[in-house]
Parts: sequence; structure tokens; C-alpha cells
Amino acid sequence: MLDLESIELIKQLKARYFRFLDTRNIEGLQTVFTSDATASFVGGDYDFQLDGWEQLEAFYKKSFTGQNFGMHNGHHPEICVDGDTATGIWYLQDIFVSLEHDITITGSALYEDEYRREGGEWRIARTGYQRLWEEHHKRGDNVRLRVKPIAD
Repeated sequence: MLDLESIELIKQLKARYFRFLDTRNIEGLQTVFTSDATASFVGGDYDFQLDGWEQLEAFYKKSFTGQNFGMHNGHHPEICVDGDTATGIWYLQDIFVSLEHDITITGSALYEDEYRREGGEWRIARTGYQRLWEEHHKRGDNVRLRVKPIAD
């Protein structure tokens, strides 16, 4: 029998992850991860691992700034719950703006997560994605940004 309550709670957890990511809410991000969480991100020209909250925190603080920010949408979750652990696959569609490098990146990826229930709350124990495709577009002088999600 499906654990629909846990599946829904995990969906809400991942939604908070994306929201905290896009608003650079580091304190919020810490609440979605286990203290020993790991991450792996594989793209066209990158492949790296992060181990533990300290490395995750440093990565998110460096990657998301007033000059670098994005929009991350997770779709079509496939979640399997087994007691106090679960796995999930999410289809990612994202846009990342780098004013620092004058580019906009669009793409998609497949996130694969592992979740653990701690103290009655679901947390992300392992996350990461592998890019399906990624495009880089030069922003140019004719592209204006009127609102930024993260202050300088």
C-alpha cells in the first residue's frame, strides 16, 4: 500500500528546497537536509560531489548571489517510501541567470534523491542531478532585468 501522506510530505519538502534555493534562503535550506547530506551534480562541463552541510552551505552561498540566481521547477515526482526512508526522481526544468558572466542558462536534468525521516520529519539525505541538456545564451545589452530575487 502506498504511503500517500509521506509522499505528499516529501513533495512539499522538495518544493521548499527549490523555493529556498531560488531565494538564497540558506537557513531554510539547512532545514530540508540531514546534517550528513550529500549531493552530486553532473552537467556538460562539471561533475562534483558535496559531503555534509558545511560543503552544501558553502556551495549554495557561492552559487546564488545578487549576480547569479535562477528558477528551478521540479516536475513529475516518482517517490517510493519504505518505512523511514524513501527515494525520489524529479524532472528538473531550470533557468539560471549569471549577470557576472553575462549569460542565461536553460536546461533540464533528472534529480535523484534519498530521503530519511528524522524526529518525525522528512529530510533530504542525498540529492543530485544529471543534466539531460543545457543551453548557454549570451545576455547582451538589449536584455534588461527589472527584478532580482536576491539582493546584492
